Parts: sequence; C-alpha cells; structure tokens
Amino acid sequence: MSTSTTSGRPTTVTVSFIIWLVVVLANILQGIISLASNHSSAAAAQSVGPVFIGGAVFAFILAVIEVIIVFRMRDGRNWARIVLLVLAILQVIGVGVGAASGGNAFGWIGGVAVIVATILMFVGVNGYFRRR
Repeated sequence: MSTSTTSGRPTTVTVSFIIWLVVVLANILQGIISLASNHSSAAAAQSVGPVFIGGAVFAFILAVIEVIIVFRMRDGRNWARIVLLVLAILQVIGVGVGAASGGNAFGWIGGVAVIVATILMFVGVNGYFRRR
C-alpha cells in the first residue's frame, strides 16, 4: 500500500498527478512548436491555414480539459481516474500508430510516462477514491 502525504492523498496519486501534468504540458508545447514550424513557410500557410489552426485550437482546448480532469483525479474523483485511463489507452494506441509511421522518441517517452502515471493511479489507492 502506498504511503499518504500530509493531505491524506496517497503518494502514488501525487506522483501520477505530476506525471500527467508534465505529459499534458509537453503535448501543449509540442503543439505550439508544430504550429510555429508549419506556419513559418508561406506555402505551408496557404495550403493548410484554417484547417491546421482549427486543429491546433481544438487540441489546445482538449489539453485544458485534460488538465481539469487531472486535477479532479488528484482530488480523488474516481470518474476522473476512469477518463484518464481511457485517454491513456488512446494515447498509447496513438504512439503505436505513430511508431509504425516513423514516430519520434518523444512519442515513446510520452507513451511510457502515460503508462506509468496510469499504473500509479490504480496501485493501492482504491480506498482514497472510494471515500470521495
């Protein structure tokens, strides 16, 4: 069983929370860098302009929602833990698809981080999520 912090939150939940925040912030930064690099050339800006920007805005909104869910998980909401599990599965599937099409190391690192964060959300912490 995991130890608890002074707030009564298990340490594994706190570590999972921090990992999730790092992953979400890294995804936001990756999106910003991708947006900036794809918009740097005039030809790229004309060919993908509104669609690409719309996709970037949508991804940013999803990231904000994910941060809110991560905070709810930290506070012991079981529904948030389940939603993050589904998001983790989707992200790991995305990493696998990206690797098959020549993905980069950052995708793999993010995938492993999400797996670790997800495991930590479920290891010896059921009582914490039941009491909420």
